[in-house]
Amino acid sequence: MEDAVSTASEAADAEVASDSVSTAGLRGNMGVLELIFTVVAYNGPVVVFLGFIPICVLLGNGVGTPVAFLVCGVIVTMLAVGLLTMSARLKKPGGFYALITAGLGRVAGLGSGFAALTCYFMSLLGAYALGGMAFNAAVVNVFHGPQAPWWVWAVLMLVVTSVLGHFNISFSSRVLTVFLACELLLMIAYDISVLAKGGAHGIGFDSFTPGQAFSGSISIAFLFGIGLFGGFEATVIFRDEVRRPERTIPVATYGVVALLAVVYAVTAWCFINSYGAAAVIDAVSKNPLGASTDSIQQYTGQFAYDAATIMLFTSSFALALAAHNITARYLFNLGADGILPRRFGQAHERHVSPHRASFALSAATLLVLVGFVIAQVPETSLYARLAGLYSYAFVILLVLVSLAVGVFLLRDRAHGKATGQAVASLMAFAILCVMLFLATENFTLLSGATGAMKDVLIIAIWGVTLAGGGLAFYLKRKRPGVYNSIGRQ
Repeated sequence: MEDAVSTASEAADAEVASDSVSTAGLRGNMGVLELIFTVVAYNGPVVVFLGFIPICVLLGNGVGTPVAFLVCGVIVTMLAVGLLTMSARLKKPGGFYALITAGLGRVAGLGSGFAALTCYFMSLLGAYALGGMAFNAAVVNVFHGPQAPWWVWAVLMLVVTSVLGHFNISFSSRVLTVFLACELLLMIAYDISVLAKGGAHGIGFDSFTPGQAFSGSISIAFLFGIGLFGGFEATVIFRDEVRRPERTIPVATYGVVALLAVVYAVTAWCFINSYGAAAVIDAVSKNPLGASTDSIQQYTGQFAYDAATIMLFTSSFALALAAHNITARYLFNLGADGILPRRFGQAHERHVSPHRASFALSAATLLVLVGFVIAQVPETSLYARLAGLYSYAFVILLVLVSLAVGVFLLRDRAHGKATGQAVASLMAFAILCVMLFLATENFTLLSGATGAMKDVLIIAIWGVTLAGGGLAFYLKRKRPGVYNSIGRQ
């Protein structure tokens, strides 16, 4: 009798899993530029310029920072080559979750799915914390309005993001395109101004000399630099929501990596020249949070300075919206596979969007933000620790996916050999393993957490990943139908 019940349960699991995959798909009509802008918006270019580049110069390899950004772009491209080849053969959505499952099996795949969900959720929370602070600064400093707690503006951002997340991704992509265009225009205007005025002491190329490129802490520079490309694989997770995915996804992925590498390297180089190679370290040491805005005011004027203050908020909002969309799709895929409640994996009949996953994500985000407010966590340390958690989890995901891609391409004989792409992915895997070690050793620099808090945060990230793998073992024994559907299989 027990065997009969078990067999019936397995059959039901398999039937529901099959039905969920066939009926719960998302649809969209994004083109190459819309997809590029949606993913690049996740990186928050103005956030990187104002808050990240000075820190990279200070703690990384100093004047050689632009070279570190370009080298990290090459490393990510090595991974992207294999990732795109694998994705084209699988033709499935799911991002890291689907790719790692196909390459390393369902246990590692579900662990990576939980890690990815945690990674992008931390990024989303950090974007709200930063956005709340940035909006308050814009209201007070630019519009001379009243000061309010950061969480008031964060909740306002959450409401708007939730509304946009309810609709089809094409609607959000238009909003992100507008915001990102403004950010890029500001950065281009700044770069041109610095170059036209000759910087502080003439335009120098010290950044690209071996002596500067290998100066300072190269390991920290690469660790920070690799984080600049976070979300590049989101082009794959939007597979069902783009036009002609076989063409759109590869072009958009390489476009994202190239755009980020060039824009950040050129802007970092111009920032260094705005102070001069001999003086920039002293400038960022004295004022790491204001060095970029001071440089904008000096070279581009008060209007650009005010615009940058406002765009720090709009960039944070764009980052939050992009992070919300990516996280909601990981929830959607886990729901469609039956790992999470299946209602999360159902698309809206009219908008064909992951509306239930989006709503659940918004509710969870609100609860966590309320918890932060009740605990009176300072917003500055909150953002730093969330950003550190995201960066660390992202490196873990890159290590897993680079190995998964290499293994899959070496093993997949049905579609022909892809030895070159597999070797590139495995080379990236070796480099990323070193970066993961460095990230663990330098977690305090990533997050600002010290002592017991540092250990708790690291254990929490690995604990979530291992919990996903443990759940896969449980499903294999108790619900094999659901287990078989892990990773959009």
